[in-house]
Amino acid sequence: MARIKPVETNRLVLRELNEEDFEDIYQFKSDQKVVKYLTWGPTNREQTLHSLRKQIAFQTEENRQIYVLAVVQKETKKVIGNALFIIRDQDCQTVEIGYFINSSYWKQGYGKEIVNGLLYLGFNTMDIHRIYAVCDVENAGSVNLLRRIGFRQEGHFIKNLKVKGQWRDHYLFAILKEEFKGM
Repeated sequence: MARIKPVETNRLVLRELNEEDFEDIYQFKSDQKVVKYLTWGPTNREQTLHSLRKQIAFQTEENRQIYVLAVVQKETKKVIGNALFIIRDQDCQTVEIGYFINSSYWKQGYGKEIVNGLLYLGFNTMDIHRIYAVCDVENAGSVNLLRRIGFRQEGHFIKNLKVKGQWRDHYLFAILKEEFKGM
């Protein structure tokens, strides 16, 4: 499966990226608050365009493993974030998800819609068995979101990833297909 059909939630559409998304994506990828817990960023315009083109190129890979999706607000058609869906083990039907959104849209329930959309994509469209997410232990928004949705904390990695020059701790959360209650 190279390209995916868009996934709709109440207020959002998760869809494949295109170059017309650039300005909206640059707005949040250049925001220090958004990239605080990520290994990259903030990015300048040139870096953002290079990254966007690379992510669009994933769409044509024959055995595609990485899906970087635009998170689009239905009402305004604005791209307010990215959603990541990475097939980590095809045989075991295991996927890693990730997400980040424009800080202007934080604390409005969009994170829950994004994660539920990714779970729907994995469990209902791609017949995935297990979906997991890894987040910085200090990223309270993501930690609380994953717990509220029903993810189970399965691990605590000590200083496992260097982020902006500092070794950071991370939690591992996971959910199985039979545990997903639906959107």
